[in-house]
Amino acid sequence: MRVVTAERAVTEFSPRFEAVAAVGLGESFAVHTADCYDGQLSDERAVRPDVDMARFNRASGPVAVTGTRPGEWVRVVIERIEVAGRGVLALTPGLGVLGDTVEHPSTRVLRVSDGRAWLTPEVGIPLRPMVGILGVATARETVPSSTPGEHGGNLDTRVLTAGTALAVRVNQPGLGLCVGDLHAAMGDGELGGTGVEIAGEVRVRVERLGDHTGNRPLVLAPEGVHVLASRTTLDDAVRDGFREAVALMARWHDLEWPDAYRLTSVVSDLRVSQVVNPRTTARIAIPAQWCPDSLLATCGRSSHSCLG
Repeated sequence: MRVVTAERAVTEFSPRFEAVAAVGLGESFAVHTADCYDGQLSDERAVRPDVDMARFNRASGPVAVTGTRPGEWVRVVIERIEVAGRGVLALTPGLGVLGDTVEHPSTRVLRVSDGRAWLTPEVGIPLRPMVGILGVATARETVPSSTPGEHGGNLDTRVLTAGTALAVRVNQPGLGLCVGDLHAAMGDGELGGTGVEIAGEVRVRVERLGDHTGNRPLVLAPEGVHVLASRTTLDDAVRDGFREAVALMARWHDLEWPDAYRLTSVVSDLRVSQVVNPRTTARIAIPAQWCPDSLLATCGRSSHSCLG
């Protein structure tokens, strides 16, 4: 299996990329990732203000996927996530929605074992590994790796885990896929400005999605489809996500817009992926019974573990 190391990584997504490796459609490959701090918080004496932010949120890649063409849609299937044996939770003034109440920077290094990340010897957080950054080359703009958008990027959505896939539009020949910012666990909203930041390895494959058309990235999961929208304000993100969900439901069920609007309001749920990045990310969750089987066919065959 082809392996992409964390030695080559980017801190921005742009229309141009220099591939570090090339794979074919349907080919499984592994990507090693550093944590979002690039290993700089190695012990609890180091704090977030010490971090060289030029190395923050590096995403491993880009990987070229041969045969992908601009304008078509692909799904990036996450087959497996393996996390390292230690994670980091850092606080600093201004970080998260209560950052104005954080007086001093501090760091917790968490041991990962027995299916948990240990905050204290008695308090273990159940592992739910997820990918924070999963993105492709952009159509026109250059976007920092810390910022989400229609290209994917720093989506920080907790449902982007093993057994799911990210549906995204191809903007450039060869796709230019990058992966990074793993979390051993993270809550919806990422309210404190952090998940359990961790290094690891992600095994993925890229498949052509077929006749799907849309405007926003989707997470395809066994339980349904999550429409993702990232905007400067949460209100705008919710509006964009719901607008996309209504359009999809109209297409999937051959409905006029007013009835699609009614149906989507009744059966879907609003959730908030994160509110701490330069653009906030909302997601509209549509249950599987209302989604085409073709979107969900490859989801659910996956696993996660600890690298130790």
